[in-house]
Amino acid sequence: MKGMEDLVRSLTKKRVAVLGEIMLDRYLWGSVERISPEAPIPVMRLDETEERLGGAGCVVNNLLVFGADVMPISVIGDDSQGKQLLSLLERKGAIVEHLFVESGRPTIVKTRMIGYVQSAHRAMQHILRLDEESVRRISKEAEDRLIRSIEAALKWCDIMLVSDYNKGMLSRNVLSAVIEGARGVGKMVLIDPRRSNDYSIYKGATAMTPNRYEASLATGEDCSDFSGLARAASKLLRGLSLSFCIITIDKDGQFLMRADGSTAHFPTRARAVYDVTGAGDMVLASLGLVLAHNYPVEAAIEFSNIAAGIKVTKVGAASVTKEEILEELHFRTPASYEKIKKQDELVELLRREKANGKVVVFTNGCFDLLHPGHIRTLEFAKEQGDVLVVGLNSDSSIRRLKGEGRPINSEDDRARVLAALSSVDYVVIFDEDNPEDIIRKVRPDVLVKGEDWQTKGVVGKEFVESYGGRCVLAPMLRGYSTSGIIGKIESFRRVSDGERQGD
Repeated sequence: MKGMEDLVRSLTKKRVAVLGEIMLDRYLWGSVERISPEAPIPVMRLDETEERLGGAGCVVNNLLVFGADVMPISVIGDDSQGKQLLSLLERKGAIVEHLFVESGRPTIVKTRMIGYVQSAHRAMQHILRLDEESVRRISKEAEDRLIRSIEAALKWCDIMLVSDYNKGMLSRNVLSAVIEGARGVGKMVLIDPRRSNDYSIYKGATAMTPNRYEASLATGEDCSDFSGLARAASKLLRGLSLSFCIITIDKDGQFLMRADGSTAHFPTRARAVYDVTGAGDMVLASLGLVLAHNYPVEAAIEFSNIAAGIKVTKVGAASVTKEEILEELHFRTPASYEKIKKQDELVELLRREKANGKVVVFTNGCFDLLHPGHIRTLEFAKEQGDVLVVGLNSDSSIRRLKGEGRPINSEDDRARVLAALSSVDYVVIFDEDNPEDIIRKVRPDVLVKGEDWQTKGVVGKEFVESYGGRCVLAPMLRGYSTSGIIGKIESFRRVSDGERQGD
């Protein structure tokens, strides 16, 4: 990933204009310890209130954190929330001369109530979101002011980004002004579109970044597979005269189609997702910044995939720094990343291993808190053949099997720890409650489970033996278990809490 590291380090103060509805995101954090006696709802005790930039403001904030010079173009209300927005933008260093007030129009505020268990913010969950907004079209006077601001911004900026939340600000006239104006001065216009079945308002833009659902709604195509994505992207390219189209496909990454019909898929890493709020804004900001530096669109997508992947591990409309991206790239080593494979990729690799006469061994588990018992089982499994594949239960499957509160460590972290072991050759994550499906895909020569499974029945044993494979039970190292470790920690915590209370 050396090339991507060089790209990240090269990102400097490009001028980026951001057109769109800037909002105030308000977070009410509190602890939930009981259910209301008045109704079956949680009672949250408010501990903290926080305001952040929301909507197109997320794009602005992300760019500012990356080090860009940013000029937001937006309409806010003549109210206290509007003053808060203006103050936030000024403190963060945005150029606010094209942020103006429309009398009688409220500033858009999204208030999220987030409850958690105990003061350590365990088990955080959104309880309620309250929206304060008006989605009526802006006045003719405000529209004219926007268009004049767009003309000025296009002379100043290196790239124009449009974040359309469909709240009445981005009319056909305004969008036409920005698209035609940008073409007139040779500037790129990148649009994160609204949710709509009519995208004709974006005709002539350089590119757009709808998500899977938005692309499906706008084109009528089923975007659940790559053939559907290609049909949708083709319709958007032809119908809107785009140079390229990027469809974001959540956990599957991003799909690119150019005007010449060439396509590419950019997968993203599997990781624990805590909050998708602002993920699309992060994609728009990171794509725009890299394109402003005249890097190829493929490099921009790689960068935005990494940035958005980090973003979804954070709660709320949080930003991502260049340092975090560099740290992410640093950990993408053969030991901690290259061994971790998607299922289809793994099947192809194992086909080659078997063709070279290698004996493939498979074992599986949660491996939540790695302990000596796990290490011994993995070492034993490796001794049974040449290539050891470890099937790892996903976070969601562990929650179904072991209940809320588990796993302790995310599937991403657990996969990295396993991949760092010399005995492990490949790690693959599966989402089912048992490994039957992944075993059928891997078709191991040897299936290994701990000897404690002898009476339970080893999942996949009959299938492996049906084509001449072996099922081997690994001897157990007594006295070690994840549940036991968690019990010790809880016991220590109770003792520690008791000592503090006695002080």
